[in-house]
Amino acid sequence: MKLLRYVRFGLINALLSYGFSMQAQETSSPTSFLSVQAGPSWYVGQQLGITNRSDAFRQDLRRGVAWDVSYWYTGQRPTGKGFKAGPGVLYQGSLYKASHEDGADKIAMHYIALQAGMFYFQKHYMLQLAGGVGYQLYNDKSIVYGKSRDVSMNKLACHLSCGGEYFLTQCWGLSARLNWLISSSDSYSVDYNGQHWQVDNPKAGGGYFGQLSLLFGLNFHF
Repeated sequence: MKLLRYVRFGLINALLSYGFSMQAQETSSPTSFLSVQAGPSWYVGQQLGITNRSDAFRQDLRRGVAWDVSYWYTGQRPTGKGFKAGPGVLYQGSLYKASHEDGADKIAMHYIALQAGMFYFQKHYMLQLAGGVGYQLYNDKSIVYGKSRDVSMNKLACHLSCGGEYFLTQCWGLSARLNWLISSSDSYSVDYNGQHWQVDNPKAGGGYFGQLSLLFGLNFHF
């Protein structure tokens, strides 16, 4: 009988301990979040290697779309309002395209970066400032007189951003971010009609180019 009581007592203790641990896990604050966003984007700065230099075409080519995926680690967050800093990783892609009588341009940019952010947490929302340095892959798959033409220039780049999030639940939130991506190039490569050549930027020291994007999406906290 004593053995049965000990077994029963042990089972009750185990079940209570498991229940309390599960409750603690459910109420613990997340330490990381994943963000997925998309929205309009504007090509800013110098346009290198495009097929037409008219003002109307260049303006059309500046308007595009962007999308991103980012991961952030914030660590244990304040129980009320407060600041936290943390590292993260960002991927952003973008696409800009326009056509004219003799051809078309289709510019795709892919940017991967390490970043650092400062977060201000409130009960129902979060504000964020961030910056980072990474590498940008640039490719313009254009057409000139019916023949394909590729322009590429893969360069170091950096970004600055500000954003915010409204918490729907402990795990989900609606987010928005304004991101400014900056890069420069002193040359670019061209492949056209079976030939390849390197073109120097006419501007001394390289030409600045980049993108300004306004992105909206969802954050998942875990």
